[in-house]
Amino acid sequence: MQAALEVPPQGTISPYTYHYVFGLLAATGMRISEALGLKRDDLTEEGLILRNGKFDNCRVVPVHASTRRALNDYIAIRDKLGGDGDDLFVVTTGRAPTKTRVHVVFVRLARQLGIRGPKGTRGARLHDLRHTFAVRSLETCEHDREAVGHHTAALSAYLGHADVEATYWYLQATPVLMHDIAAAAEQLFRGEAA
Repeated sequence: MQAALEVPPQGTISPYTYHYVFGLLAATGMRISEALGLKRDDLTEEGLILRNGKFDNCRVVPVHASTRRALNDYIAIRDKLGGDGDDLFVVTTGRAPTKTRVHVVFVRLARQLGIRGPKGTRGARLHDLRHTFAVRSLETCEHDREAVGHHTAALSAYLGHADVEATYWYLQATPVLMHDIAAAAEQLFRGEAA
């Protein structure tokens, strides 16, 4: 996020836009298309109204107080730098950047930071912020089978998935999850309630 503030042209809204878009994606697990589809009026007391979800779904995404403060900070910067228009996130054109442009900026920054190799090699992707959000969310869940099931169903709805099976594709093994799985398996092996 800090590197995004160095994106040209300096002294314009664009570096701030990338900084705050990347932060919003990491904090909420939103799709890039959903973030770029936000309008200024979509930040409400209940959260962010996503009108351009996949399959034309509309949903409200609750946001943490720190995320709300960050979005209000962005709006203040945007107002100061003269960002007009209805889109929440804008670049120098006064419109939201394209998904392709945001991806290009992300990949350039990832290469610059050494978390992605040269062209033609794999590395960090913008969509990985969504995957990481899903995994971190599950890591914070109460370590009880029923709670994990309810949490996964809620996470699926929060991410805007049509069914919970789509959410499973986002999950990957992490040391925290593997520890919890091993502990639950050990309890089952001993005949204790997991």
